Amino acid sequence: MNKKQARVIAKHKRMQITKTDHIIKSKIITQKIESHHKFINAKIVGIYAPMKNEVNIDFLNLDNKKVVYPRVNKKKALEYVLVDDKTKWEINKFGVKEPKNGKIINEETIDLLIIPALARNNSNYRLGYGAGYYDRYLKDNYPLYTIGVIFDNYTLDFIEDFWDIELDEFISN
Repeated sequence: MNKKQARVIAKHKRMQITKTDHIIKSKIITQKIESHHKFINAKIVGIYAPMKNEVNIDFLNLDNKKVVYPRVNKKKALEYVLVDDKTKWEINKFGVKEPKNGKIINEETIDLLIIPALARNNSNYRLGYGAGYYDRYLKDNYPLYTIGVIFDNYTLDFIEDFWDIELDEFISN
């Protein structure tokens, strides 16, 4: 199946997760991330602000980590911004919460990048919402390690596009 067809199926399946199951599964996933050697050893971790029933990584214990969040810049590309208690936030045109201010971090300094996914295929390609922001970022930047997060290890037999970037690993509940 193509990614457009897979996206319809995956969105529907993910929206069927109850609020209680969403919390339980998100906590399981964040606990697995916290015990992962790449997370334990990471100094700078790239995360995201969850939306549309994505895995809620707000449960992640980020003590002793520098944290970077993505935002879409004027060139319509992702950049990662170091956040702290002075960070101001805004909602972009897609409804995504992103940092309005902060230091842009060079890709080579991101030890671990955690990326949301609707599903994956058997070749470790993620299925996202279709805008291509993460794939374009990964094509031009090289974080040390990438982990996609999905519920129920949801795998669909979709055919990735030539511009898609394979993730290093997926973590699920």
